[in-house]
Amino acid sequence: MEKNTVLAKAQDTQDVKETMYGNNSSSEKNVSYALKTTKTGIPLVPQPSDDPDDPLNWSTAKKHAALVVLAMESLMVKFSATLIAPGAHDLAKEFHTAASKATYIGSAPSILYAIAPLIWIPLSHRVGRRPILLIGQVIALLGAIGVAQAQSYSAALGCRMLMGFGGSAGLCIGPASISDMFFLHEKGTRMGVNSILLVVAPYIGGIAGGSVQQNPRLRWRWAMYVSAICYAFQLFAQFFFVPETIYERDVAAAEAPEKKNTISRRLGFRTPTNPTGETWLQTFRRPYTMFVYPAVLLPSLWVSVAVMTEVANTAGFALNFGTTSRFHFTTAQVGFCFFSGLIGAILGEFCAGPLCDLVAKRTLVREEEWQAEKILKLSITGLITIVAGLLLYGCELDNHHSGWVAPLAGMALFVFGQEIIVTVTLTYMCDCYPDQAAEVAIVFQFFFNLMCFHPPFYTPQWIAQPGGAKVPYIVYAVLPVVFFPFCIGLLMWKGKEIRNRGPLFAFKKNA
Repeated sequence: MEKNTVLAKAQDTQDVKETMYGNNSSSEKNVSYALKTTKTGIPLVPQPSDDPDDPLNWSTAKKHAALVVLAMESLMVKFSATLIAPGAHDLAKEFHTAASKATYIGSAPSILYAIAPLIWIPLSHRVGRRPILLIGQVIALLGAIGVAQAQSYSAALGCRMLMGFGGSAGLCIGPASISDMFFLHEKGTRMGVNSILLVVAPYIGGIAGGSVQQNPRLRWRWAMYVSAICYAFQLFAQFFFVPETIYERDVAAAEAPEKKNTISRRLGFRTPTNPTGETWLQTFRRPYTMFVYPAVLLPSLWVSVAVMTEVANTAGFALNFGTTSRFHFTTAQVGFCFFSGLIGAILGEFCAGPLCDLVAKRTLVREEEWQAEKILKLSITGLITIVAGLLLYGCELDNHHSGWVAPLAGMALFVFGQEIIVTVTLTYMCDCYPDQAAEVAIVFQFFFNLMCFHPPFYTPQWIAQPGGAKVPYIVYAVLPVVFFPFCIGLLMWKGKEIRNRGPLFAFKKNA
């Protein structure tokens, strides 16, 4: 009896995409050739070309060097923000303001992580990902130096906003570039590398910042000089290890050999050709189209609600554990509190990325139809631990019969769950729309950072009310439970039909 397998059914790139994703992926020119697989027989999705310049064909070393540098982009943005966070009381004295207001220097720029990608991603479509990443690094570097030199609160806050604007380029472009380089069965773990650095960044920054600022000869200004030095190293690594990852197969196939040997190409630059002839206005409108795709909108909204306390948590460590709290921690000890998030994120990624890849590999090996919703069930573990962590942190923070271990254990649980749901949802959305991974990242970062922006402005005052910390954190814990059935639960039930239906409505193309 003839075996009905993926190998027998898929004769070209489009067949593979339709077999694995259904008819949801964008159309491509059909080219008949033998299906390419790994050495162990796993079909490669998407199918690579025969061109060595195709990012899918890069060597393992080249791919993973680029992966590490791109993932470091995600780390640097929030690492640089929380380097200054443990010194909120020193900032307050320096600029003659309240400690709660001083925390805004670290937390306020998060709004730019939501808005700036709407500029960076369209620009990257026209000039390439590589130039935008380099420009973003230069802007962030100059902003960090500006904060370190600032002589007023407004100057420090303004330069921190500039840092956030530049750093956000890597935050949104990184996942799209990673998606350009890796196959379906590899993407979960590789996205997990990006996710874990995104999640641990504020905690690593807090640990380092507390230690730096505890030294009386360094204080908060040197925390920002450290940030500037890190951005300089990142700029160097970006230039030498991350070539352009946008690859246009039809254009590359027709390209003359001499064009591939230009100085620009040797330096890793490759400007997109804009084959559709779209205007700049159409290019800048393109990111907004993914906001009306339920398979992108719903997971992004749910994750943003589930982890909306991230910035409030890290910015609040100085207030909740510092010299004015019942714990009376020094600046360095406040920095050590960030170890809780670091531990939680590392443990979370040991589960999230490998499990996403395991689900994909098992489906491909069994020659079953791949449905991206298969990995969404992993988010249930993240939901449970996020809720448990928020409740433990909020209830134990004001419990005078317990020490610092219980609330920080709650923070570790929260970050464990955060790492799982960020990895799972990013992998899911990029699998749903692999050709629009950059636009998917925009939607995710928009809601993630928009929702993280506002809690730092009122959570400290809420905690100071008679009910204490348990009241706001019970509210924060209930919200992701309420939204789960309407966002992730709906996709687990009817995700394939929702994906195939596409956007809720179509934008006009003639603009």
